[in-house]
Amino acid sequence: MARHPEVYKNKQWEPARQFVIIRANGLCEECHAKGIIKPGKEVDHIIELTDANKHDWNIAYNPENLQYLCTDCHNHKSGRSTGLQDFLIPPISQEGS
Repeated sequence: MARHPEVYKNKQWEPARQFVIIRANGLCEECHAKGIIKPGKEVDHIIELTDANKHDWNIAYNPENLQYLCTDCHNHKSGRSTGLQDFLIPPISQEGS
């Protein structure tokens, strides 16, 4: 939300956000598509907001460009690390032993 606060402060955002949450029945749409039932947490732009498109209604507020995701799916899509993988060490191969 921090990158384009003017979008999220606009009066059009909250109705669009609520519509998407209701449409998803409160569930993460990415997980649900995989048969996993997990609550959603973040309304995400499918086509990412940029300085060039943030004033385009079809990108910023159109429910067809919005999806409800859990934090894990949102972080994965956004390329954000949860930090956990920084502590994981890949297994050492036992081949040739």
